[in-house]
Amino acid sequence: MSIPSSFNNSETYLEAASKFLSTYSWIYRTSNTNCLLSIESMPLDLKDYFLSISNEKLNLVPLLQENLGDCPLSLISFRQELNILTPKQIEDVNNSNCKVTQKAKNQKGISAKKMLEIKNLSQHVNDHCAESQVLVDLGAGLGYLSQALFDLKPNYLILGLEADKSRVEKARQRRLSYLPPDAIKSVIYQQHFVNADSSPYINALTTELAKNNGFSEVVTISIIGLHACADLSINAMLLFLKMPKVRCLHIMPCCYHKLELRSHGNGVRDHITNFPLSKALHKSIQKTNQNLFLNRPFLRLACQQTSSHWDRDCTAEAHEEHGYRMYMRALAEAVLNTTEIVKPKKNISFTPKYPITMFKLRSGFQVFSKESSESIEWNSTHEAKFLEFSLKYPNTQGPRLAEALTCLQTAIQKLCENVVLLDRLCYLEEMAASQNIPIKAQYKILLDEKISPRCQVLVAEKCGLKFPGT
Repeated sequence: MSIPSSFNNSETYLEAASKFLSTYSWIYRTSNTNCLLSIESMPLDLKDYFLSISNEKLNLVPLLQENLGDCPLSLISFRQELNILTPKQIEDVNNSNCKVTQKAKNQKGISAKKMLEIKNLSQHVNDHCAESQVLVDLGAGLGYLSQALFDLKPNYLILGLEADKSRVEKARQRRLSYLPPDAIKSVIYQQHFVNADSSPYINALTTELAKNNGFSEVVTISIIGLHACADLSINAMLLFLKMPKVRCLHIMPCCYHKLELRSHGNGVRDHITNFPLSKALHKSIQKTNQNLFLNRPFLRLACQQTSSHWDRDCTAEAHEEHGYRMYMRALAEAVLNTTEIVKPKKNISFTPKYPITMFKLRSGFQVFSKESSESIEWNSTHEAKFLEFSLKYPNTQGPRLAEALTCLQTAIQKLCENVVLLDRLCYLEEMAASQNIPIKAQYKILLDEKISPRCQVLVAEKCGLKFPGT
């Protein structure tokens, strides 16, 4: 997360980003299973452009530094504005931290990507939290991070908290298999769903952990976490502020689209509990004074692969296949009645074949009743709607425009993620200021985003406070 050099502060950046996202919300405001709604909203000049350009030109569109040559003024404006708003990739990530080494015995079954994440975050935590008495690993999973930290410094006291009981059991089994027998006292795992009110539970367990290892009390705690999913990273921030003994926070957020959705009922629109969070972003939204869709599809896009993963040499066949699958799924959704849902049939391959027929749709998808979940036959109402779309997007047009939409989504992904992460940082700073807790907070990049798209760790430290025993 960073604020591009064209902006003086978070507020001016978020205001500009909000205006841009409001203007181009048609790109992301619906899920891709409903992408026909977005395609319908695509300006005509962009439709004409994407239906006519070569595969080589298509591959360049999300790469904002590349010159497209002759293209619509609206696309030029879109890319220029986006280029100003999008933080540039940090190129100075230590390459030695991005190399996969031979797997040790205790790393069987771990992907190369996961190994690098564990290695880099554990080294980062060890570099910054060596003076902490207890490390609290939120979302500890199978215990990979805590075990890597034990290897770096065997006298760490580590409490791993994990909501999934089966993962807790596996973490305990791995501890017995790969760590010394004494580690059963210093590295412990407990099942617990962490929320903003978990501080009494954490205090009790860390106190017990300290006493079992010869300490009369807990002096300092660091909260850590590798890929803190959904609301967990926000709860970690709140615990960091709420718990006096917590000195620092090192957590890698991910899975933004899984944030809790609060339902109000009575026709009131559902909203995401923990987004937006900050006063800065709320103020920017109010100033925009337009429809700004910061919804679940926006969050899903924010946690997709970055433009670094976009294949500038992607073949026309690969684009066609992806666009075809995406369009067929959206077409099946678009012809439904409001009381129906549709699911792809199993073991059906969507090989591009034209013209797209109702027979092809029936062969690939099954309709169900929302109320009873019973299967429903395709009928004349579906066929009439299908005919409308077939006339509007004949031959290859539908799949090509679906792939064009993917291309535009890839272009704005990094901006979307930057807004999400900056909102959290602003919120943390605002909350700390309101509680008179001096902190330093920033995001640091631990890995090349080509290897690990969610490569940023939120680092926060309380400043100028006297901790007991220090």
